[in-house]
Amino acid sequence: MIRLYSALVVCLLVGQPALAQFTPPPVLNPIPAPLPAPAPPPIINGPLQQAPPPEVYYPPALRTHSDRVVQCLHEGSSYGLRGRQLNAYTRSCANAN
Repeated sequence: MIRLYSALVVCLLVGQPALAQFTPPPVLNPIPAPLPAPAPPPIINGPLQQAPPPEVYYPPALRTHSDRVVQCLHEGSSYGLRGRQLNAYTRSCANAN
């Protein structure tokens, strides 16, 4: 029992605080300063009075084999062709164009 009391007295005299009771010093500036404003973007096209705005590009229509066949069928039927004559005319017209 005497050893317990003597150990308690020694601990009190030394006076070391427990690690759980240690508080770190406060941080002086936890939030960094804000960044400066970015530079303005460059003007690419200039003012609207200098150049017209770009227009939408519409590619020319494709003339496929099916389009040629339909055109040849209409031409052949307008000439009065029917049946085998219209088929022969349509084949030769569509492959020739």
